[in-house]
Amino acid sequence: MKHITTCVAILLFTLTGNATVTHAADAPGTTRVAQWKGDKACAFILMFDDSCISDVKTVVPELTKRQLTGTFYVNPGSGHYAAQRKAWEQEIPAAGFELANHTFTHRGGDTTADIAKEVTACNDAIHAATPNLPWPRLVSYGQPGGIKPERWPITKEQLADVLKENHLIDRPDFGGRGAMIAFKTSDQMLAHVDKAIAGHAMECIVFHGVGGDWIVTPTEVFTGLLDGLVARRDKVWITGHIPAHQYATERDAATVRVAVDDKSIIGVMLTTTADPQFYDQPLTLVTRVPADWKTCTVTQGETHGTVAARDGVITYDAMPSGKPIVIAKK
Repeated sequence: MKHITTCVAILLFTLTGNATVTHAADAPGTTRVAQWKGDKACAFILMFDDSCISDVKTVVPELTKRQLTGTFYVNPGSGHYAAQRKAWEQEIPAAGFELANHTFTHRGGDTTADIAKEVTACNDAIHAATPNLPWPRLVSYGQPGGIKPERWPITKEQLADVLKENHLIDRPDFGGRGAMIAFKTSDQMLAHVDKAIAGHAMECIVFHGVGGDWIVTPTEVFTGLLDGLVARRDKVWITGHIPAHQYATERDAATVRVAVDDKSIIGVMLTTTADPQFYDQPLTLVTRVPADWKTCTVTQGETHGTVAARDGVITYDAMPSGKPIVIAKK
């Protein structure tokens, strides 16, 4: 059955006959790419700098307890990283948390070559800690703060070249996003989340220590934020920096084609111009179906699922690979 419906979908895009391309906003087959995964209102990232010991002792357990995630900007050449090496190189990656580049030691260097080595050595350590993930791949980069200018002898243009060479994606600027700097209470942090929801944006908060270490966020402030995020799960995609970046890049370069065969089969073709080697995330599509389709099958290649329609609309994930997506009434 999957093979037959896929063939029908391919024909919809190559033949005339009864196949029609939809235009009206309320017509069956009308499809949009959701702004964020799951058709959530915003993407929000919890970021943690400096591979703090409190990340291991407090942050990871609190995130895990609530089935949340975060992006950890590590310094593999630091003593506090070494004190929790097993956690950083085995337990935290195995649990699915994102490791990100914060330079090897957070100490800068005397020459441009030293800075480049700081960046590449951190990338090498992340690669070694995640041997089961593809390489090369995109890795998030967070500029280390507090380094004296003489210990950072590299221009923005030179650093950009180093980041590009290592497939590093610079995170949003730290200014206005630092815990205990821009935000000191859970309510202030959640107001930042609500602003992202209203603006349908990607946003983040950057933490250092939680309950210990430095630039310390009190544990109760942190957990208050987490509980507020849990209460907003229906609106907020809580994710890592690279998945959010990949989704936005693919989405902004995506094209959707739709054809309908006498309202019995809806064919969708989703493509993107983003490089598939590094941009390989599924996108969320929202498709209008006939009013009497209460449950639909959605097939793309070997992927097959069942989706319930709500108010004549289905929401589902698909790869922007150009492989036909077949929607049919179940």
